[in-house]
Amino acid sequence: MSNSSKNILIVEDEKLLREAYEVILSSQGHKVRSAQNGIDGLKKLKEEKPDIVLLDIFMPLMDGREFLRNFNAAEYPLTKIFVLSNVSNKETEQEVLANGAKLFLLKAELSPLDLVRVVEEAA
Repeated sequence: MSNSSKNILIVEDEKLLREAYEVILSSQGHKVRSAQNGIDGLKKLKEEKPDIVLLDIFMPLMDGREFLRNFNAAEYPLTKIFVLSNVSNKETEQEVLANGAKLFLLKAELSPLDLVRVVEEAA
């Protein structure tokens, strides 16, 4: 179990992936909440003020790009956003990093242990 438990919000429309992330991170002692789209994610962001948001890019209703455009870093100075995507292209990566994301991670290259490590190394 991690020494520094984190409050994590997962914004991911794929139910199986969202639940897998929840189980993995909860099992390490983190407080995990989830949302299935950006609209729900922004609502939970306001309620929870998480340490970390794991944000998918492609979702219905409001995607990760729009979530980032609506995210006000000044309101949440301690919240770090990590974008998780299956799509790897430099433009998308540069766009999300320019709009406030701290990391861009490829889902296909991210094992459960990698996810735990990334979350726990986030200072």
